[in-house]
Amino acid sequence: MPDPITSADAAALILREEAVATAIRLEHTRQAQHEQLRTQHEQIQQESMNRLMGQITQLQIEKEQLAERERLAQFEARQQADASAQQRIAAVSAEIEQRLQQESELRVQELNLQLNTLRNQVAAANQRANQISQQNQGAALEASLEEQLRSTFPLDIVSDVPAGVKGADVMLDVVNDAGTICGRILFETKRTQQWSNEWTGKLGQDMHHAKADIGVIITQTMPRDMKTTGMRDGVWVADCVAAMTLIRSLRWGLQESHLQKRIAGQSGEASAMLYDFVTSNDFRNRVQTILKTYSSMRESLLKERRSIEKIWKIREAQLDLLAGHTTHVITSIEVKTGHQLDEEGQLLLEDNSEADSDSIEEAHSPLRTISTDGEDLDSMGEIFISKLRQAGGSAGNKSLCFDLIWDVEKFNRVKEHLIHLGLVARAPGKGGSVRLVEDTIPILALS
Repeated sequence: MPDPITSADAAALILREEAVATAIRLEHTRQAQHEQLRTQHEQIQQESMNRLMGQITQLQIEKEQLAERERLAQFEARQQADASAQQRIAAVSAEIEQRLQQESELRVQELNLQLNTLRNQVAAANQRANQISQQNQGAALEASLEEQLRSTFPLDIVSDVPAGVKGADVMLDVVNDAGTICGRILFETKRTQQWSNEWTGKLGQDMHHAKADIGVIITQTMPRDMKTTGMRDGVWVADCVAAMTLIRSLRWGLQESHLQKRIAGQSGEASAMLYDFVTSNDFRNRVQTILKTYSSMRESLLKERRSIEKIWKIREAQLDLLAGHTTHVITSIEVKTGHQLDEEGQLLLEDNSEADSDSIEEAHSPLRTISTDGEDLDSMGEIFISKLRQAGGSAGNKSLCFDLIWDVEKFNRVKEHLIHLGLVARAPGKGGSVRLVEDTIPILALS
């Protein structure tokens, strides 16, 4: 049993909680400073732009005024007759225009330089603010990961790497129920807007120095070719949502691997081979194949059972229809003749005709369900009746079986089916014979 929590552990826990609270406060302070700095820079930039636009507007006004004065001077010069005076005016105007143009260009260049300087200062300030934000966010994510690991896996040993020290962020020593360390997991937390392929190589080197068994990168931005959690360059990569699920799986794997090594060391070679086989992919695939085959066979059996039950219901409906019509006929005859045909009160549809030992029919029996064995008795019954009509409505069993080119079992099965439907009847004769019942209708009409 683990020792109770000492005062040092309680103090450490309080320090960790204060560190998390401090990281959160720093994050809020950073956000407020960043917002204030951004607002000040925007105000300065807006004031500078307004001042520059005012100066440019003033220069344009002065230029227009000079142009207007020049037009007036030219107009006055044209009114003067003295050509030399006009030349002097033109020279002065050209000189003034050139000087104004040069001053205007220099002033515009100066304003552009000031604007570029302000833009560079704003960009540098934003970059510094973003760097501070990323550092605070990374510290908050690292502290949150440590807290989750300690609360979820109290038996494990969680070690954090101080800021500024070379190496990964968090290290987790997996401990089983017996208090034995089963392996080590090294974590690297990244909370940036872009993924870098250099992270996996760096974590691999850190794993070698820390003698870790597994490396995990918990990142806010996944690589473009990875949509979900997976392994990349020998290192596991997961987002913040799936991180704890991955950690649970990796811990279980380390504990099972440690148990397997311990069993292999304590048991003989046969036990180790048996354990390797039971935990192998081949054994798992074979068991899954057996289960899938069993499910497929059971599904096929259920489908076959439903199909047979459907056929039984159809045959039962046909028998009920036949019994109903027969009862109606007998009742009508008894009412009209006054003679009771069914003295026992039970109707038995059976054949009492005599047959010698050479008959191919089976022994006479009451009405029973005939198995179809996958054959369509209705279609074969139509063929049977067609042959019987061609023979004049009556034929011997042997000759009719020969004409149909059927075996004896199939012939008897179809004949019994038609007799039960009341379409044919047995007739006396050597070897047995059958005849059509009057007003026989096609079988499909009763189906």
